[in-house]
Amino acid sequence: MRRIILATALLLGLIATPAAADPLVMPHVVVTHHTWWAELAIKKAGGTVVASYPQIGVVVAYTEKDDFAAKLRKTPGIDAVGATRTAKIPKEFFAPRRDLRYTGPNSPNTGLVPPEGTAWDVPALRLPEAHQVTDGSKNTLVGVLDVGVDDTHPDLRHAFDSRNSVSCLSGWPDRGPGAWRPTLDGHGTHVAGTIAAARNGTGVVGVAPGVKIAAVKLAELDDKETAESMVCGFVWAAEHGFAVTNNSYRSIPWRYNCDNQPDQAAAKLAVGRAVAYAQRRNVLVVASAGNAGINLDTRSVDKESPADSTPVERAIDPTCTRLPHELPGVVGTGALDEKLVKATFSNYSASRISVAAPGARVWSTWPNGEYRSANGTSMAAPHASGVAALIASEHPHWSAERVKRALFATATPLPCPDTTCAPTKQGTTYYGHGVVDAARAVGAG
Repeated sequence: MRRIILATALLLGLIATPAAADPLVMPHVVVTHHTWWAELAIKKAGGTVVASYPQIGVVVAYTEKDDFAAKLRKTPGIDAVGATRTAKIPKEFFAPRRDLRYTGPNSPNTGLVPPEGTAWDVPALRLPEAHQVTDGSKNTLVGVLDVGVDDTHPDLRHAFDSRNSVSCLSGWPDRGPGAWRPTLDGHGTHVAGTIAAARNGTGVVGVAPGVKIAAVKLAELDDKETAESMVCGFVWAAEHGFAVTNNSYRSIPWRYNCDNQPDQAAAKLAVGRAVAYAQRRNVLVVASAGNAGINLDTRSVDKESPADSTPVERAIDPTCTRLPHELPGVVGTGALDEKLVKATFSNYSASRISVAAPGARVWSTWPNGEYRSANGTSMAAPHASGVAALIASEHPHWSAERVKRALFATATPLPCPDTTCAPTKQGTTYYGHGVVDAARAVGAG
């Protein structure tokens, strides 16, 4: 009798049975001229469409099938297909997220933050002189494409635009409440403070404290951004009126994406289309130049990829692309230290460094109302983004290209300090056009 009752209960669903393990899937970007056709092909090959971007001909998909990419590459009308990981991930990664809270490490340096306006980057960019002219306009929107921003920080609340903030973590725009917030890493909050922290007498002051910032969350941890998150982020920026996007990160799984590798070539093509689309919609794209301390024009080896599994040493060449920094038209930013010379960690290049900015021991905001000092070209790029935002605020009808030209024209040239630095058509291999100058950028001399 007991067996009959148990069997009946199972049939009726009265007793829960163990759930099957969530299957692991491989995310892909599919590049095409007709996304509707690609969506049909994806389903036929055993994939699931996550997001479709007909504006640029890119579809984000995932699959359990190991032969998915090979099948799609044989389909007429498909330009490129690439896995965006080297190890499968849980399908739940693509689920919505809501009301996130930061649980990462807090700052150990809270009590040491310099009084507002006294950190070394303030005079280096001549912010007091610039702020006598403008703090920036609330009509100028800067996107922080990063690991999320703590919009509750007292130095950021005034500037935060929640309507235009989003999570692109899974390759689709998750507009849920708080989906843009950080959980494990304060990197994006630090970047946001450098751009727009309030000029209110406490904490730190941003380069453009009067502008608005929007968070576009691309990853949970710094330098874990993927091709699908970047595609989503740049399309979002293009269609929501962003004047500038700051991109202080590098992509996974490949730190450098090479054209002779199908997965990497597809990622480069997909992200390249998204960046170009944003640029056509008058978004100025600013990016960090990297912290390996190398000449990007002569690099020959990558020891950091794949970054989502076990890295192996591989040969590369300068045509292999750091995303998004080395895409056409992107403002690559190198880092300076307090002596206004290249920080030892900053990459350099004859053509891939556009400008330089403070990037060593930079104080800025951190989640939970805290502050932290940090180093990196990640810290340099938001200084350049902030100056660009001041220019865009003063000239709201200028194109992104004209804002970029003004950013370059008002930068202060710096001399080469040693034998590895050399003159170039646009300045030097260390500094490009020079250190960004907020005062000159807004006509304050």
